[in-house]
Amino acid sequence: MKILRRKLTLGVLAGLSGAASLHARAQQAKPTEAAAMAPPPGTRENIVALVRQFQGPLRKFQDIKLLTDMKVQGLENQPDMLPLIDTFVGDLDIRYVFDADSGYRYLTGRDLQSLRLTRDQLPALALANQRRLYPKITVERPTAFVGMFANGGDLEPSKMLDFDFWEKEKSRFGGEIVCAVPARDICWFTGLKPADNVSNLRANTERAYKEAGGRAISKLMFVWRNKRWELLEG
Repeated sequence: MKILRRKLTLGVLAGLSGAASLHARAQQAKPTEAAAMAPPPGTRENIVALVRQFQGPLRKFQDIKLLTDMKVQGLENQPDMLPLIDTFVGDLDIRYVFDADSGYRYLTGRDLQSLRLTRDQLPALALANQRRLYPKITVERPTAFVGMFANGGDLEPSKMLDFDFWEKEKSRFGGEIVCAVPARDICWFTGLKPADNVSNLRANTERAYKEAGGRAISKLMFVWRNKRWELLEG
């Protein structure tokens, strides 16, 4: 699997207008044209999860469950064609996609049926696939107090979902960990104490978020506490 800057090929969730327009064009096209526009087949072996920004109320605590009441123009009568998205924490959500060199494609309920997968299998499957498809993801430690992921091909923020890793890092740091994902290729973290660690990470996060432009995710900070993520307030 090549490490590239990938794009979503079934719409961008700033309203999912891309997915709706793609569906509408396919409905109006001739049979041969519609077939040419059909999304490429995906397998369970290339399903991964993206951590991205969610526009809505902030969640103070990790809450991974299906995002409901999603509405996409053109798909009102086809709920099985809606992207599968989980709520997460703060202003973040989890988007399940097929990962290919040509880009990401959102996973839908129809895909689940064709692959004979259940909804609750996705988190563990996506994490296992990420570990297998991206074996070169590394943790760089510019100082003893800071860690950051590299070589993730825009999946660095998705390492927030590797809960076993964070439990090990908590032991390594000797206490709670603060993490931030300001851009699609950045996931960095430090210990909650001393306070200077968090202050420095916050300043760097706000700078990186501003510089990321359209690739920005979040300028919020998250703390790994009680085996889950919480929004770091204050």
